[in-house]
Amino acid sequence: AAAPGEELARLATELDVELVLADAPDELLTEGTPDEQLTAVLAETPCDVALLVPRAAAAGPVLVPFGGADHDWAAVELGAWLAYAMGVPLRLAGAAAVLEHGRRDASRLLSHGALAVQRVLGISAEPLLTEPGEEGMLEASRDAGLLVVGLSTKWHHEGLGSARLRLAREAPPPTLLVRRGLRPGGLAPPATLTHYTWSIRS
Repeated sequence: AAAPGEELARLATELDVELVLADAPDELLTEGTPDEQLTAVLAETPCDVALLVPRAAAAGPVLVPFGGADHDWAAVELGAWLAYAMGVPLRLAGAAAVLEHGRRDASRLLSHGALAVQRVLGISAEPLLTEPGEEGMLEASRDAGLLVVGLSTKWHHEGLGSARLRLAREAPPPTLLVRRGLRPGGLAPPATLTHYTWSIRS
């Protein structure tokens, strides 16, 4: 196709695809920003999109850095699905407190995320506090079997951003970079449980 990114987005729309999974292009890991074709896929595909940075797989938990942002939730859903399928633990990771800067740890956010995963998906998630910054998350990823990272909500402007780019380049396990779509993810219920009816009274 002359414009493969747009064609892939069209096919995903027509075929009611729940997830587009593709290898992360080398240029993305070099420059940190998507090219024109990948931008079309990320911008126009209605379902979730995951980009794989392949590495040698090892046994270990699925690790999801979790800050509560929109694409982080898509990463949690995909991570939960994969952890369940592989029979390994799911870990949600966030930064420990930095008391000298008045920053609280992420334990409350992680507990909310773990509770949501348990209630909605029926899958247990382990909260994990890491040292703040990129080094802490890299260290936490060393015993993981898979790292699942939500894209920044500003990916249109900043690409991966420095922290995600470093994780994608240096984290030991295979890494998935996830963008949430407009449609419900693959783990969402197949049909809404709430039905609305209309009546007209004269």
